Amino acid sequence: MANKILVVDDEPDVENLFQQFFRSQIKKGELTFVFAENGSVALEKLKTDSEIDVVFTDINMPVMDGLTFLGKKKENNLLQKTVVISAYGDMQNIRTAMNRGAFDFITKPITFEDLQLTLIKSIEEMELLKKGIEAQKNLILMQHEKEIALIEKAEAQQQALQNLQEKEKLILFQNELLESQVIERTKEVVYQKELLEIKNKEILDSIHYANGLQQAILPPENELRSLLPKSFIYFLPKDIISGDFYWFHSSDDKIIIVAADCTGHGVAGALMSVLGTSLLNQIVNEKSVTVPAQILKQLNSSVINSLNKSETDSHAGMDIAICSIDMKNMNLEFAGAKRPLWIIRSGELLQYHGDKFSIGSQFWDNESFANHSISILPNDSVYLFSDGFADQFGGEFGKKLMTNNFKEELMFIQNKNMNEQGKLLGEYFEKWKGINEQVDDVLVIGIKV
Repeated sequence: MANKILVVDDEPDVENLFQQFFRSQIKKGELTFVFAENGSVALEKLKTDSEIDVVFTDINMPVMDGLTFLGKKKENNLLQKTVVISAYGDMQNIRTAMNRGAFDFITKPITFEDLQLTLIKSIEEMELLKKGIEAQKNLILMQHEKEIALIEKAEAQQQALQNLQEKEKLILFQNELLESQVIERTKEVVYQKELLEIKNKEILDSIHYANGLQQAILPPENELRSLLPKSFIYFLPKDIISGDFYWFHSSDDKIIIVAADCTGHGVAGALMSVLGTSLLNQIVNEKSVTVPAQILKQLNSSVINSLNKSETDSHAGMDIAICSIDMKNMNLEFAGAKRPLWIIRSGELLQYHGDKFSIGSQFWDNESFANHSISILPNDSVYLFSDGFADQFGGEFGKKLMTNNFKEELMFIQNKNMNEQGKLLGEYFEKWKGINEQVDDVLVIGIKV
């Protein structure tokens, strides 16, 4: 069945825009769209149409604006995932939207890639929510039926006991029979428990073995420090094995460093990380490609070919940042696929953005990635990272850490050496996370020139 999306926006061309963006999914029957010109109309549609899964809403609208609509939706206990799309992407609007139940916030002008990925994530979360609600209903129903069955069984047993009170031998026989049944069922439960424990141990043993293989594939951190003594790697997988990985290589006075974030985490992400590491070894070590943009170009083609991807295939791929440091000539080259490079110099944070497409993306059709050549100075601090640090939920209000807080923490610890910076980032992350579950793999690489 198609997922139904409600778009709330008073712009006259918004309907044509969404129909154009998602024409392929609409044609295949995967998505349907309904539209509302303000929050009041949208609220009535949500109350009467239970098939709506996701809501995209603007903020600035007549009659009822998007933020008011979020509050009313929350008051009415309407559970559809809501994504705010607005040109007013200041922190106050973002915090207000999140506090009123928004699932995500996209700043206009919007791109199809951002919209596509956010919609996929919203639909997945809504499916999980539906399954949870359905499971809760089934559990309550099963408990109710079980209580009725127990009452009926107790009443029947009482009647049977009353009928058998004068028949001592029959009562004794029945007790022995019941005892035998309990023993047999206990044996069965114990057997099933032992079998489950064995299966769980086999699975965990396999995952721990895979972790050992992944650790063997990842280059040792002390090797990076032998090349760049003032450096650290903060690496914290969400599960036993990770979808984030790092890689580095030294050749001809250049040190190439990679920070990558594969689609997913756990087993799926780890498989992609192994593929990424293998392809980087081929491209850099065997083919001697050292320009970051050229590495990304060949990596993108290799991932697509390795996975035999087509337009209808999965979104498996990776976001990645690559820099090549030439300490002799004090120059750094950088290229990124949806991941940036940050340099902190004399109290100022300089940002270099990667291209807006992931490695393995079918929407990337440029001939090459952008290659940034940057002159570096002594005491520059260079950072590459995945999105796991900034995406962690926690703090006083259980919200995302966000990129700005990440930047502020890096600026705050600039007077520390790189080894201390890595430890302080770990302490900051754990304090922010608190009792919350870690949501993604975390990787931060820091280098002092």
